[in-house]
Amino acid sequence: PKEETQADESGKKEKKKFKFECTRCGNCCQNREPIPVTFSDIIRWTKQGSFMSIILPHLELRSVSSEDQLAKIAIVPFIRMLDEDTNGKGTCPFYDAENKMCNIYFTLPLFCKTFPLSYNGEKFYVSDPSCEGLGKGEMTKEKLQEMRDLAVRDFNERADTTLAMIPLQGLFIRHFMKQSQQQIENLSEEDKKKLDELIKKSQEADEKASPNKNN
Repeated sequence: PKEETQADESGKKEKKKFKFECTRCGNCCQNREPIPVTFSDIIRWTKQGSFMSIILPHLELRSVSSEDQLAKIAIVPFIRMLDEDTNGKGTCPFYDAENKMCNIYFTLPLFCKTFPLSYNGEKFYVSDPSCEGLGKGEMTKEKLQEMRDLAVRDFNERADTTLAMIPLQGLFIRHFMKQSQQQIENLSEEDKKKLDELIKKSQEADEKASPNKNN
């Protein structure tokens, strides 16, 4: 793989040694796109007992853009951001802005562990050239190799996640059905009647629109 580079302010890439040390600025946790999650992330969280109660409520299934290197993945799980703007960016639900810390730092998604180094199947690259930690700290040969290994692993596992999407979709559907049931139970009797009427009208409309419906 080619050597990763860091970009200067003009946007031109210059070949120099990759250095990074997290400054805990929190910028990568705010005003950002949803975070991709791998099957191994979900398995780890489930074994830790934190997945169902803490993480699953903030996950959603999204299709991957055709411009992405992993376009062959049709639908994958992501951590949904809070207060997303029109560009789909928001704040990670696990970020504690007041204390500038991650509430699941002990079990970060693989994608976050590799930040800001990424791998696209051909070369390593810096996913966020504006990261404050770039160019800071000391980068030993061992640390660099560890970051590279994580970046490659993230790329491979995101690709592998598509193979596990059928059972994963079942997991998400069961969770969403449980959430829906709880929300319905919290409705007032009047709202429940309105919901029943809405469902009934929708079913009647589907029956009328069906070309195979016998007269």
